[in-house]
Parts: sequence; C-alpha cells; structure tokens
Amino acid sequence: MPGEQREVQQHIDSSKMDSIASNPYLSDKYQMLNYARKMTPEEIEMMRNTSLGTRVVEGCTMRAALSGVGGAGLGLLMGGFMHAMQPPPDIDTSLSTMEQIRQSYKGFGQACVRMSRNFAKVGVVYAGLECYLERERAARDLPNAILSGCAAGGVLAFQALMRRLQRFSKTRTPDQLKLALQDHP
Repeated sequence: MPGEQREVQQHIDSSKMDSIASNPYLSDKYQMLNYARKMTPEEIEMMRNTSLGTRVVEGCTMRAALSGVGGAGLGLLMGGFMHAMQPPPDIDTSLSTMEQIRQSYKGFGQACVRMSRNFAKVGVVYAGLECYLERERAARDLPNAILSGCAAGGVLAFQALMRRLQRFSKTRTPDQLKLALQDHP
C-alpha cells in the first residue's frame, strides 16, 4: 500500500512539473506572490520578537491615520494662507483698523476647517489605499501611487458634485428639476 501511494505521489509531482514547464506562471513563486528570498531562522525569530507597537505603527490603518492628521494640519495652514491671499471684501474705511481686520478675516476659520477636512480626506484615502495595494500586489511601484491618487481625487470630485446638486436643487422648483432631468437622461 505505501508503495502505491508513493507511485501516485510521484505521478502527481511529474504531472505538476510538466504543467509548470509549459506555463512558468503556475509555479509557487507566482501563485503565492513569493518573490522574496526565504527567511532565515534568525529573521523569523526577529519577526516574532518585534513588539506589537512596531507592527501597529507599520500597519495600513496607522499609516492612513497619521496621513489624515498630517493632512489636517497642512490643510489648516493652507486654508489660512489661501484666505489671506483672497482679495478683501468691500470694507468700510471709516471704521477702526481693528474692525476692518475683523471684517476681512470673517470667513478665516471656515476656510481653514474646509481645507483641513479636504486635505485630511485626501491623506487618509491616498495613504490607506496605497498601503493596501502595496500589500495585495506585493510591490511598491508607480501604479499603486497612480491608483491611490485617482481614488483620492475621485472622493473630492464626488463631494463637489453632491454639493453642486444640493445647491442646484435648492434654487430650482420641482418642475425645473424634472425638465432638467428629462433633457439629460
């Protein structure tokens, strides 16, 4: 009985080798995405001994969260800068200097928060998706960055579309909306 099992196993191994010879992409290297060299026992032991904190910080969730926090901070700065660069509204020059400054920076906080939210969203989506693609594809290359950037841009574009549709629906009557939808199916 053991001799028969050995012959069957040898037949399976030889048929597997024939299929691998005809198609190199069926080898374990490609099926398991194992492009790297095998780890030595010392490296395996080092992986076991790494702290949980190190593994958490290197994870996709933490990378995305840190990118979101960094994006929010950068968004605050950019929002303040962009608001300061806008042309000043019509300000009454007969008012005191402090009152003129208050009028010119009236929307400063809102601009900072809006930019902060957008930068944080871009950071989270970009970093999270790039890390996910990097792990799934087992490669750190340009397509990961391109796909992540497209997704982050898509999130912002979708939000802008929703805001635009909301404004459009508030300014139009139901009959005008019905006509607009009939014109553009």
